[in-house]
Amino acid sequence: MPANHPPPEAPGILAAKLDLLLRRLASRTGHVPSVRELAARTAPAGTDKPAVSHPVINDLLNGTKSNPPCTTIQAVAQAFEAPSAYLLPGWNDLTSLTVYEQEQRAREALRLVAGLGSEALDELVAAAHEIRERHAPGAGPVPEVPDVPPLASEPTRPGRRRGGRRSDAEMAARAADN
Repeated sequence: MPANHPPPEAPGILAAKLDLLLRRLASRTGHVPSVRELAARTAPAGTDKPAVSHPVINDLLNGTKSNPPCTTIQAVAQAFEAPSAYLLPGWNDLTSLTVYEQEQRAREALRLVAGLGSEALDELVAAAHEIRERHAPGAGPVPEVPDVPPLASEPTRPGRRRGGRRSDAEMAARAADN
C-alpha cells in the first residue's frame, strides 16, 4: 500500500461518513450540493481548479472507492467543512474532532490531561459541565456524537444506472423525487 494512503476501513464506512457530512452540509446551506459543487469546493485557496474531480467524489459517496490517498481525504474534508481526521478509520467523534481542529486551547487542554488518572479525568469532566452551565446556560445539553449511519446495501446517492435505460416508471419516480 502506498505511504500516503490511510489504513483500509470496512467497505462503506467512508461512504456512510460522507453521507452524514453531506446531510449536515445540506442542512446548513439549504440545499444538497451536487458532486460538481463538492468538487469545486476542493479547490485550494486562490485557484479555481478542484483538487478532486467530480467522478472521484461520486465514487467516494457511492462507496465505489473506499481508500483514497490522504491528499484526497484532506480536499474532500474541506469540501464538506469537516475535520479530515473524521474521514480516517477509527475516528467517529465528529463533534470532538471539530472542537479539536478549531480551538487551539482545546488542544492545550488535551495535552494537560495526558497521563492523568481516571479520578482526575472524572473531576475535569464534572468541572467542564459546571463551566458549560455557568457560561452557556441556554446552550442545553452537551452536543451528542452523531452516529455513523449504518452501511447501506445500495449506493448512498442516486445516480445513473449502469447497463441500461430507466423504465418509464423509474423515470417518473425519480422526477417526482426531484
